[in-house]
Amino acid sequence: MRRAAVTLAALALAVSGCATPYRPPPITEPTPAGALFSVPQEPAKKGDEPDCDPRYSLPPSPVRPRLDRLKVGVSQSTPRMSFRNPRTGEFEGFEIELVMEVAKALFGPRARQRVDFVTVPFSEGVRRLNDGTIDLFAQSMTTTCRRATEIAYSSDYLDTGQTMLVRKGSPYQRVEDLRGKRVCSGASTVSVDHVRQLEVGLVPVVAAVTSDCLLMLEQGQAEAVSSDENILIGLREMSGDTRMLPGTTPPPGGGRCVWNVNPVCGWFSDEPHGFAFRKRDVQLLRFTNHVLDELRADGRWKRIHDTWLSGHPDKGPPPAHYLKNATAWPY
Repeated sequence: MRRAAVTLAALALAVSGCATPYRPPPITEPTPAGALFSVPQEPAKKGDEPDCDPRYSLPPSPVRPRLDRLKVGVSQSTPRMSFRNPRTGEFEGFEIELVMEVAKALFGPRARQRVDFVTVPFSEGVRRLNDGTIDLFAQSMTTTCRRATEIAYSSDYLDTGQTMLVRKGSPYQRVEDLRGKRVCSGASTVSVDHVRQLEVGLVPVVAAVTSDCLLMLEQGQAEAVSSDENILIGLREMSGDTRMLPGTTPPPGGGRCVWNVNPVCGWFSDEPHGFAFRKRDVQLLRFTNHVLDELRADGRWKRIHDTWLSGHPDKGPPPAHYLKNATAWPY
């Protein structure tokens, strides 16, 4: 009788519309390897962040560099952008198709046989470029002035911005609602810095790769995943129990809705994306810019974008910005 009474009481509460307060799911599984709950802040160095416009690159050139093969550093776990299809074992995504257009322009119709996709953790991308392991890094890398002191960038191939992914049942509607909560980003990304710089009391958490943050979100080890929206829409598809944090006006940090088709957006940073190269590989960089210009002009960029990023709210092919000549490269 007592059990029946408890059951009926619970049913009555549900019918009356009384909702229990949201509580994060308990942490029941171990954290992914490499996760950090205490993220040290790197000390600022004099001259560490040069003054530049990170959207500018070297002018394009149709001259093909002499290469036997093209080694490309990619991710195998970033849906829609760069990932390994578990059914076919092949790499797919928006960035993969853009890279393959460059390869076709370099090598012709048998280009796939001359491209080596190398899985590289994002945190090792710059090192792998500079030690010659790869020729080109294609992993949703934001072009920044600091990074440009170590590597060179192609022209911008995607305008995007950073936002938040949360669980559907959570009460969070604004970034400020996450005050005091753990927010997870991938290691060595600018996303970690932005989470800290929002000054709304977020607690940054780092995972070895951004996709591991989704696991930490599902296990209750973080209350949100923060990264660029093009990455988060892919992670959202991997978990039906997640949603994007709605936009606010103005978003914390001033917002960068100028690159967003929506007048109100959840972006709180400006994230132009570029392929990364060794500084000495000027010819490959300039040829890549030439191919990207062609993709923007003849509609191939839009076709590839519509295939992989149809839900991403950018305004289309980013306009290319070039320095006046190759010798003007300031880094």
